[in-house]
Amino acid sequence: MLDAGEVTATSYVCSAAPADTRWVEVTGAAVQAASNTGYLANSNASVVITLPASPVVGDWIKVTGVGAGGWTIAQNAGQRISTLGLPGGNTVAWTPQAPTGTWAATAVSADGTRQVAASASGELYTSNDTGSQWTLRLVGQTWSGVAMSSDGLRILASTNGGALYLSTNGGLSWSDDGSSRAWSAVASSADGQRLVATAYLGQIWTSPDGGTNWTARDSNRAWRTVSSSADGRVLVAGTNGAQLYVSTDFGVTWTPRASAQFWWGTAVSADGQRQYATVDTGAIWRSDDFGTTWEAVTTGRDWRGIATSSDGRYVVAATSGGALYESPDGGQSWRPTADAGAWTAVASSANGLTLLAGKSGGALYGGVRRSSTTPGVTGSLSGGQADTLQLQYVGGGVFMPISYVSANLVFTPQ
Repeated sequence: MLDAGEVTATSYVCSAAPADTRWVEVTGAAVQAASNTGYLANSNASVVITLPASPVVGDWIKVTGVGAGGWTIAQNAGQRISTLGLPGGNTVAWTPQAPTGTWAATAVSADGTRQVAASASGELYTSNDTGSQWTLRLVGQTWSGVAMSSDGLRILASTNGGALYLSTNGGLSWSDDGSSRAWSAVASSADGQRLVATAYLGQIWTSPDGGTNWTARDSNRAWRTVSSSADGRVLVAGTNGAQLYVSTDFGVTWTPRASAQFWWGTAVSADGQRQYATVDTGAIWRSDDFGTTWEAVTTGRDWRGIATSSDGRYVVAATSGGALYESPDGGQSWRPTADAGAWTAVASSANGLTLLAGKSGGALYGGVRRSSTTPGVTGSLSGGQADTLQLQYVGGGVFMPISYVSANLVFTPQ
Protein backbone atom coordinates (compact mmCIF):
# COMPACT_ATOMS: atom_id res chain seq x y z
CA MET A 1 0.00 0.00 0.00
CA LEU A 2 1.07 3.59 -0.61
CA ASP A 3 0.88 6.73 1.47
CA ALA A 4 -1.40 9.38 -0.01
CA GLY A 5 1.52 11.63 -0.90
CA GLU A 6 3.06 8.80 -2.89
CA VAL A 7 0.02 7.64 -4.86
CA THR A 8 0.37 7.88 -8.62
CA ALA A 9 -2.18 5.31 -9.77
CA THR A 10 -5.86 6.04 -10.36
CA SER A 11 -8.26 4.85 -7.67
CA TYR A 12 -11.69 3.53 -8.60
CA VAL A 13 -14.60 2.75 -6.32
CA CYS A 14 -17.85 2.94 -8.16
CA SER A 15 -21.18 1.50 -9.20
CA ALA A 16 -22.92 2.17 -12.46
CA ALA A 17 -25.65 4.76 -12.83
CA PRO A 18 -29.05 3.41 -13.87
CA ALA A 19 -29.16 2.35 -17.52
CA ASP A 20 -31.85 4.91 -18.31
CA THR A 21 -29.95 7.85 -16.77
CA ARG A 22 -30.70 11.13 -18.52
CA TRP A 23 -27.36 12.84 -19.12
CA VAL A 24 -27.07 16.61 -19.52
CA GLU A 25 -23.90 18.20 -20.91
CA VAL A 26 -23.03 21.46 -19.16
CA THR A 27 -20.67 23.81 -21.00
CA GLY A 28 -21.67 27.01 -19.21
CA ALA A 29 -20.69 28.31 -15.79
CA ALA A 30 -23.57 26.89 -13.75
CA VAL A 31 -26.73 24.81 -13.81
CA GLN A 32 -29.55 24.00 -11.41
CA ALA A 33 -29.69 20.22 -11.07
CA ALA A 34 -32.84 18.15 -11.35
CA SER A 35 -33.33 14.93 -9.43
CA ASN A 36 -32.38 11.59 -11.00
CA THR A 37 -30.21 13.18 -13.67
CA GLY A 38 -26.55 12.89 -14.67
CA TYR A 39 -24.42 15.92 -15.54
CA LEU A 40 -21.31 16.08 -17.75
CA ALA A 41 -19.25 19.13 -16.71
CA ASN A 42 -17.52 20.00 -19.98
CA SER A 43 -15.69 23.31 -19.64
CA ASN A 44 -12.19 24.63 -19.17
CA ALA A 45 -13.49 26.44 -16.07
CA SER A 46 -15.13 24.79 -13.08
CA VAL A 47 -18.83 24.11 -13.65
CA VAL A 48 -21.11 24.81 -10.66
CA ILE A 49 -23.97 22.34 -10.34
CA THR A 50 -26.48 23.19 -7.60
CA LEU A 51 -28.23 20.34 -5.81
CA PRO A 52 -31.96 19.80 -6.46
CA ALA A 53 -33.92 22.30 -4.38
CA SER A 54 -36.76 19.99 -3.29
CA PRO A 55 -35.59 16.38 -3.43
CA VAL A 56 -37.44 13.42 -1.96
CA VAL A 57 -35.72 10.56 -0.17
CA GLY A 58 -34.10 8.27 -2.72
CA ASP A 59 -33.54 10.94 -5.38
CA TRP A 60 -30.01 11.08 -6.79
CA ILE A 61 -27.75 13.06 -9.09
CA LYS A 62 -24.50 12.08 -10.79
CA VAL A 63 -21.71 14.42 -11.92
CA THR A 64 -18.76 13.62 -14.19
CA GLY A 65 -15.86 15.93 -15.00
CA VAL A 66 -15.29 15.94 -18.76
CA GLY A 67 -13.57 19.28 -19.25
CA ALA A 68 -10.32 20.43 -17.67
CA GLY A 69 -12.16 22.75 -15.27
CA GLY A 70 -13.84 19.97 -13.31
CA TRP A 71 -16.95 20.66 -11.25
CA THR A 72 -18.30 22.03 -7.98
CA ILE A 73 -21.54 20.84 -6.41
CA ALA A 74 -23.22 23.76 -4.65
CA GLN A 75 -25.89 23.50 -1.97
CA ASN A 76 -29.20 25.15 -1.12
CA ALA A 77 -30.13 26.39 2.34
CA GLY A 78 -30.33 23.53 4.84
CA GLN A 79 -28.43 21.06 2.66
CA ARG A 80 -25.09 19.33 3.18
CA ILE A 81 -23.13 16.47 1.64
CA SER A 82 -21.73 13.62 3.72
CA THR A 83 -18.01 13.25 3.01
CA LEU A 84 -17.39 10.06 4.99
CA GLY A 85 -15.53 7.61 2.79
CA LEU A 86 -14.59 10.12 0.11
CA PRO A 87 -10.87 10.61 -0.57
CA GLY A 88 -9.96 14.04 0.72
CA GLY A 89 -13.35 14.41 2.38
CA ASN A 90 -12.41 13.16 5.84
CA THR A 91 -9.65 15.57 6.82
CA VAL A 92 -8.88 15.94 10.51
CA ALA A 93 -8.54 19.31 12.24
CA TRP A 94 -6.28 19.26 15.31
CA THR A 95 -6.41 21.72 18.22
CA PRO A 96 -3.86 21.88 21.08
CA GLN A 97 -5.29 21.31 24.55
CA ALA A 98 -4.10 22.85 27.81
CA PRO A 99 -2.03 20.09 29.48
CA THR A 100 1.57 19.40 28.46
CA GLY A 101 3.58 16.32 29.31
CA THR A 102 5.54 13.34 28.08
CA TRP A 103 2.39 11.57 26.93
CA ALA A 104 2.59 7.80 27.14
CA ALA A 105 -1.04 6.87 26.53
CA THR A 106 -4.47 8.27 25.71
CA ALA A 107 -7.99 6.82 25.65
CA VAL A 108 -11.49 8.13 24.89
CA SER A 109 -15.03 6.90 25.47
CA ALA A 110 -17.14 5.55 22.61
CA ASP A 111 -18.78 8.93 22.01
CA GLY A 112 -15.51 10.83 22.55
CA THR A 113 -16.86 12.93 25.42
CA ARG A 114 -14.80 11.38 28.22
CA GLN A 115 -11.05 11.32 27.71
CA VAL A 116 -7.95 10.35 29.70
CA ALA A 117 -4.26 11.07 29.12
CA ALA A 118 -1.28 9.76 31.06
CA SER A 119 2.23 11.18 31.07
CA ALA A 120 5.46 9.31 31.77
CA SER A 121 6.50 12.40 33.73
CA GLY A 122 3.92 11.59 36.40
CA GLU A 123 0.57 13.24 35.59
CA LEU A 124 -2.76 11.67 34.72
CA TYR A 125 -5.57 13.93 33.46
CA THR A 126 -9.23 13.37 32.58
CA SER A 127 -11.75 15.42 30.63
CA ASN A 128 -15.55 15.13 30.59
CA ASP A 129 -16.20 17.61 27.77
CA THR A 130 -14.27 16.28 24.75
CA GLY A 131 -11.02 17.91 25.86
CA SER A 132 -12.25 21.45 26.43
CA GLN A 133 -11.24 21.28 30.11
CA TRP A 134 -8.84 18.89 31.82
CA THR A 135 -8.56 17.90 35.48
CA LEU A 136 -5.36 16.59 37.06
CA ARG A 137 -6.28 13.37 38.87
CA LEU A 138 -3.06 11.57 39.86
CA VAL A 139 0.61 12.54 40.10
CA GLY A 140 3.92 10.92 40.94
CA GLN A 141 3.71 7.77 38.82
CA THR A 142 5.55 6.76 35.65
CA TRP A 143 2.42 6.09 33.63
CA SER A 144 2.73 3.68 30.72
CA GLY A 145 -0.82 2.91 29.58
CA VAL A 146 -4.51 3.76 29.93
CA ALA A 147 -7.73 2.07 28.82
CA MET A 148 -11.35 3.14 29.15
CA SER A 149 -14.76 1.47 29.00
CA SER A 150 -17.12 2.62 26.27
CA ASP A 151 -19.03 4.90 28.67
CA GLY A 152 -15.77 6.37 30.00
CA LEU A 153 -16.53 5.60 33.65
CA ARG A 154 -14.19 2.66 34.15
CA ILE A 155 -10.51 3.55 33.60
CA LEU A 156 -7.48 1.27 33.95
CA ALA A 157 -4.02 2.86 34.11
CA SER A 158 -0.63 1.15 34.32
CA THR A 159 2.69 2.32 35.73
CA ASN A 160 6.19 1.28 34.77
CA GLY A 161 7.56 -0.22 37.96
CA GLY A 162 4.48 0.25 40.10
CA ALA A 163 0.85 -0.79 40.35
CA LEU A 164 -2.26 -0.93 38.20
CA TYR A 165 -4.75 1.83 39.04
CA LEU A 166 -8.51 1.53 38.56
CA SER A 167 -11.32 4.09 38.62
CA THR A 168 -15.00 3.22 38.32
CA ASN A 169 -16.34 6.78 38.30
CA GLY A 170 -14.56 8.48 35.42
CA GLY A 171 -11.41 9.33 37.38
CA LEU A 172 -12.94 10.92 40.48
CA SER A 173 -11.42 8.28 42.76
CA TRP A 174 -8.83 5.53 42.29
CA SER A 175 -7.65 2.26 43.82
CA ASP A 176 -4.51 0.30 43.05
CA ASP A 177 -3.86 -3.44 43.04
CA GLY A 178 -0.71 -3.27 45.13
CA SER A 179 1.46 -4.82 42.44
CA SER A 180 4.94 -3.69 41.47
CA ARG A 181 5.78 -4.62 37.89
CA ALA A 182 7.10 -3.00 34.74
CA TRP A 183 3.58 -2.65 33.34
CA SER A 184 3.78 -1.57 29.70
CA ALA A 185 0.20 -1.47 28.36
CA VAL A 186 -3.44 -2.12 29.24
CA ALA A 187 -6.68 -2.76 27.36
CA SER A 188 -10.35 -3.05 28.26
CA SER A 189 -13.55 -4.53 26.90
CA ALA A 190 -16.39 -2.11 26.13
CA ASP A 191 -18.10 -2.77 29.47
CA GLY A 192 -14.85 -2.43 31.42
CA GLN A 193 -15.14 -5.87 32.99
CA ARG A 194 -12.61 -7.83 30.96
CA LEU A 195 -9.20 -6.24 31.41
CA VAL A 196 -5.72 -7.14 30.21
CA ALA A 197 -2.32 -5.78 31.22
CA THR A 198 1.15 -6.58 29.92
CA ALA A 199 4.35 -6.51 31.95
CA TYR A 200 7.64 -5.86 30.17
CA LEU A 201 9.82 -8.98 30.52
CA GLY A 202 6.93 -10.45 32.48
CA GLN A 203 3.60 -12.09 31.64
CA ILE A 204 0.24 -11.00 30.35
CA TRP A 205 -2.38 -10.64 33.06
CA THR A 206 -6.14 -10.82 32.53
CA SER A 207 -9.13 -10.00 34.72
CA PRO A 208 -12.73 -11.14 34.02
CA ASP A 209 -14.32 -9.04 36.75
CA GLY A 210 -13.25 -5.44 36.32
CA GLY A 211 -9.89 -5.80 38.04
CA THR A 212 -10.94 -7.62 41.22
CA ASN A 213 -9.01 -10.77 40.30
CA TRP A 214 -6.06 -11.20 37.96
CA THR A 215 -4.54 -14.30 36.30
CA ALA A 216 -1.08 -14.53 34.74
CA ARG A 217 -1.08 -15.77 31.13
CA ASP A 218 1.49 -16.93 28.57
CA SER A 219 5.22 -16.50 29.22
CA ASN A 220 7.70 -13.83 30.21
CA ARG A 221 8.33 -11.71 27.12
CA ALA A 222 9.23 -8.14 26.21
CA TRP A 223 5.54 -7.16 26.00
CA ARG A 224 5.03 -3.61 24.78
CA THR A 225 1.42 -3.22 23.59
CA VAL A 226 -2.00 -4.86 23.85
CA SER A 227 -5.50 -4.20 22.46
CA SER A 228 -8.93 -5.78 22.86
CA SER A 229 -12.15 -6.33 20.93
CA ALA A 230 -15.33 -4.87 22.40
CA ASP A 231 -16.30 -8.11 24.17
CA GLY A 232 -12.74 -8.84 25.32
CA ARG A 233 -12.60 -12.16 23.50
CA VAL A 234 -10.07 -11.19 20.80
CA LEU A 235 -6.76 -9.75 21.98
CA VAL A 236 -3.53 -8.84 20.22
CA ALA A 237 -0.26 -8.13 22.03
CA GLY A 238 3.06 -7.00 20.59
CA THR A 239 6.58 -7.67 21.76
CA ASN A 240 9.74 -5.64 21.48
CA GLY A 241 11.82 -7.66 19.01
CA ALA A 242 9.69 -10.81 18.76
CA GLN A 243 6.28 -11.70 17.29
CA LEU A 244 2.75 -10.51 17.71
CA TYR A 245 0.59 -12.79 19.86
CA VAL A 246 -3.15 -13.22 19.34
CA SER A 247 -5.77 -14.69 21.66
CA THR A 248 -9.36 -15.52 20.69
CA ASP A 249 -10.44 -16.95 24.05
CA PHE A 250 -10.29 -13.91 26.37
CA GLY A 251 -6.54 -14.25 26.87
CA VAL A 252 -6.42 -17.84 28.11
CA THR A 253 -4.19 -19.02 25.25
CA TRP A 254 -1.95 -17.06 22.89
CA THR A 255 -0.71 -17.88 19.38
CA PRO A 256 2.38 -16.25 17.81
CA ARG A 257 1.61 -14.44 14.56
CA ALA A 258 3.43 -12.27 11.98
CA SER A 259 7.21 -11.97 12.13
CA ALA A 260 9.68 -10.84 14.77
CA GLN A 261 9.81 -7.04 14.80
CA PHE A 262 9.97 -4.13 17.19
CA TRP A 263 6.20 -3.84 17.63
CA TRP A 264 5.07 -0.63 19.28
CA GLY A 265 1.29 -0.10 19.12
CA THR A 266 -1.84 -2.12 18.35
CA ALA A 267 -5.53 -1.44 17.63
CA VAL A 268 -8.51 -3.75 17.14
CA SER A 269 -11.96 -3.27 15.63
CA ALA A 270 -14.96 -3.87 17.87
CA ASP A 271 -15.57 -7.37 16.50
CA GLY A 272 -11.87 -8.26 16.58
CA GLN A 273 -11.68 -9.16 12.90
CA ARG A 274 -9.55 -6.22 11.77
CA GLN A 275 -6.33 -5.59 13.66
CA TYR A 276 -3.48 -3.11 13.26
CA ALA A 277 0.05 -3.08 14.63
CA THR A 278 2.84 -0.52 14.28
CA VAL A 279 6.57 -1.15 14.13
CA ASP A 280 9.31 1.12 15.42
CA THR A 281 11.32 1.90 12.26
CA GLY A 282 9.08 -0.30 10.14
CA ALA A 283 5.59 -0.44 8.67
CA ILE A 284 2.02 -0.53 9.88
CA TRP A 285 0.66 -4.05 9.58
CA ARG A 286 -2.98 -5.09 9.20
CA SER A 287 -4.92 -8.31 9.63
CA ASP A 288 -8.46 -8.85 8.34
CA ASP A 289 -8.93 -12.37 9.71
CA PHE A 290 -8.77 -12.00 13.50
CA GLY A 291 -4.99 -11.83 13.52
CA THR A 292 -4.24 -15.01 11.60
CA THR A 293 -2.42 -13.42 8.65
CA TRP A 294 -0.78 -10.00 8.41
CA GLU A 295 0.34 -7.62 5.63
CA ALA A 296 2.25 -4.35 5.65
CA VAL A 297 0.11 -1.39 4.56
CA THR A 298 2.55 1.54 4.80
CA THR A 299 6.14 2.44 4.14
CA GLY A 300 8.69 2.36 6.93
CA ARG A 301 8.63 5.10 9.57
CA ASP A 302 9.22 5.47 13.30
CA TRP A 303 5.65 4.44 14.08
CA ARG A 304 4.27 4.77 17.61
CA GLY A 305 0.65 4.55 18.81
CA ILE A 306 -2.32 3.67 16.59
CA ALA A 307 -6.10 3.88 17.01
CA THR A 308 -9.11 2.81 14.95
CA SER A 309 -12.84 3.36 14.78
CA SER A 310 -14.97 0.47 15.97
CA ASP A 311 -15.50 -0.79 12.41
CA GLY A 312 -11.77 -0.65 11.60
CA ARG A 313 -12.30 1.85 8.80
CA TYR A 314 -10.88 5.12 10.13
CA VAL A 315 -7.33 4.81 11.47
CA VAL A 316 -4.85 7.31 12.94
CA ALA A 317 -1.21 6.48 13.68
CA ALA A 318 1.57 8.48 15.33
CA THR A 319 5.19 8.81 14.28
CA SER A 320 8.13 9.97 16.34
CA GLY A 321 9.63 13.00 14.63
CA GLY A 322 7.09 12.98 11.81
CA ALA A 323 3.40 13.70 11.35
CA LEU A 324 0.31 11.92 12.46
CA TYR A 325 -1.04 9.81 9.61
CA GLU A 326 -4.64 8.88 8.99
CA SER A 327 -6.45 6.43 6.76
CA PRO A 328 -10.13 6.79 5.78
CA ASP A 329 -10.35 3.39 4.11
CA GLY A 330 -9.13 0.71 6.48
CA GLY A 331 -5.44 1.21 5.82
CA GLN A 332 -5.58 1.14 2.02
CA SER A 333 -4.26 4.70 1.73
CA TRP A 334 -2.56 7.03 4.22
CA ARG A 335 -1.98 10.76 4.35
CA PRO A 336 -0.26 13.05 6.85
CA THR A 337 -2.36 15.07 9.25
CA ALA A 338 -1.32 17.57 11.94
CA ASP A 339 2.23 18.90 12.12
CA ALA A 340 5.51 17.10 12.68
CA GLY A 341 6.59 16.25 16.19
CA ALA A 342 7.47 13.51 18.64
CA TRP A 343 3.99 11.98 18.51
CA THR A 344 3.54 9.07 20.89
CA ALA A 345 -0.09 8.17 21.60
CA VAL A 346 -3.45 8.46 19.87
CA ALA A 347 -7.03 7.39 20.68
CA SER A 348 -10.30 7.33 18.73
CA SER A 349 -14.01 7.43 19.44
CA ALA A 350 -16.13 4.56 18.14
CA ASN A 351 -17.15 6.40 14.98
CA GLY A 352 -13.65 7.72 14.31
CA LEU A 353 -14.75 11.36 14.32
CA THR A 354 -13.26 12.40 17.69
CA LEU A 355 -9.54 11.86 18.30
CA LEU A 356 -6.97 12.54 21.01
CA ALA A 357 -3.20 12.53 20.46
CA GLY A 358 -0.14 13.41 22.51
CA LYS A 359 3.43 14.44 21.86
CA SER A 360 6.43 13.69 23.99
CA GLY A 361 7.20 16.88 25.87
CA GLY A 362 4.33 18.76 24.23
CA ALA A 363 0.63 19.41 24.34
CA LEU A 364 -2.32 17.13 23.99
CA TYR A 365 -4.19 17.59 20.72
CA GLY A 366 -7.87 17.06 20.12
CA GLY A 367 -8.84 15.96 16.63
CA VAL A 368 -12.17 16.30 14.82
CA ARG A 369 -12.68 14.39 11.59
CA ARG A 370 -14.76 16.21 8.99
CA SER A 371 -17.92 14.25 8.25
CA SER A 372 -19.70 16.58 5.83
CA THR A 373 -19.49 19.80 3.90
CA THR A 374 -20.40 23.07 5.62
CA PRO A 375 -24.23 23.16 5.84
CA GLY A 376 -26.11 25.61 3.65
CA VAL A 377 -25.23 27.78 0.71
CA THR A 378 -21.60 28.29 1.82
CA GLY A 379 -20.88 24.55 1.58
CA SER A 380 -19.78 22.74 -1.56
CA LEU A 381 -17.85 19.75 -2.88
CA SER A 382 -15.46 19.87 -5.82
CA GLY A 383 -13.89 17.36 -8.17
CA GLY A 384 -11.62 17.45 -11.19
CA GLN A 385 -11.52 16.22 -14.74
CA ALA A 386 -12.40 12.50 -14.93
CA ASP A 387 -13.82 12.56 -11.38
CA THR A 388 -17.32 11.12 -11.07
CA LEU A 389 -19.59 11.27 -8.03
CA GLN A 390 -23.10 10.00 -7.46
CA LEU A 391 -25.12 11.39 -4.53
CA GLN A 392 -28.41 10.17 -3.10
CA TYR A 393 -30.76 12.16 -0.91
CA VAL A 394 -31.35 10.43 2.44
CA GLY A 395 -33.50 13.05 4.15
CA GLY A 396 -32.86 15.86 6.60
CA GLY A 397 -31.09 17.91 3.96
CA VAL A 398 -28.32 15.31 3.62
CA PHE A 399 -26.96 13.94 0.35
CA MET A 400 -24.81 10.83 0.71
CA PRO A 401 -22.18 9.55 -1.76
CA ILE A 402 -23.15 6.11 -3.07
CA SER A 403 -20.42 5.75 -5.71
CA TYR A 404 -17.40 7.57 -7.04
CA VAL A 405 -14.57 7.34 -9.56
CA SER A 406 -11.59 9.49 -8.61
CA ALA A 407 -8.72 10.18 -10.97
CA ASN A 408 -7.16 12.70 -8.59
CA LEU A 409 -7.72 10.81 -5.30
CA VAL A 410 -9.10 13.97 -3.67
CA PHE A 411 -12.55 15.53 -3.49
CA THR A 412 -12.40 18.99 -1.94
CA PRO A 413 -15.14 19.85 0.59
CA GLN A 414 -15.94 23.36 1.76
